[in-house]
Amino acid sequence: MKQILIVYGTTDGHTRKIAEVLAENLRAERCSVDLLDAGGSLRRLSPEGYDGVIVAASVHIGSYQSGVTRWVRTYAAMLNDMPTAFLSVCLAVLEPNAKTRREVANILERFFARTGWQPLVSKPIGGAVRYTHDGWLKRRMMKRIVGKAGGSTDTTRDHEYTDWNDLRSFALEFTNRLRAGAPAPVRSLATATMSR
Repeated sequence: MKQILIVYGTTDGHTRKIAEVLAENLRAERCSVDLLDAGGSLRRLSPEGYDGVIVAASVHIGSYQSGVTRWVRTYAAMLNDMPTAFLSVCLAVLEPNAKTRREVANILERFFARTGWQPLVSKPIGGAVRYTHDGWLKRRMMKRIVGKAGGSTDTTRDHEYTDWNDLRSFALEFTNRLRAGAPAPVRSLATATMSR
């Protein structure tokens, strides 16, 4: 049974949900999975002893959660010697234009440069807009950003843009690569599918 660690950072809770669903998908593939909130009390948990690590973090105001950045920087040498993946949770998956994809790729590259980590796989995952939990100013800002990207501007409810089937496929692909002992090819955020 493969042992996988999922480390996540969340601002509004959606990345936690993604990590939990991913863990369920991996367990369905008969993997043992531990979840670690990089901002929580177990943030010093080492990746040592795991067969693979998946890190998930969301983009907010041009960067990822500081807890994730610290954790990855601390364990970058270990992570670079094992099968790893990075899930970049963002609303940029709604944006069809190349300029936005480049901006998100730049955020990703800054993160990798800052941490010294080069995962075998990096993948964009659609996030969520929690209009009903946001204050007036943030709700207006998010409505403008999401509307420009082609998402829903109905602020009376929350909207999820996560492709759960794609996440399930990712879990299967990751476990198959672990079982085969083959390294995964590098798939950068800039070249991964970001539009629907």
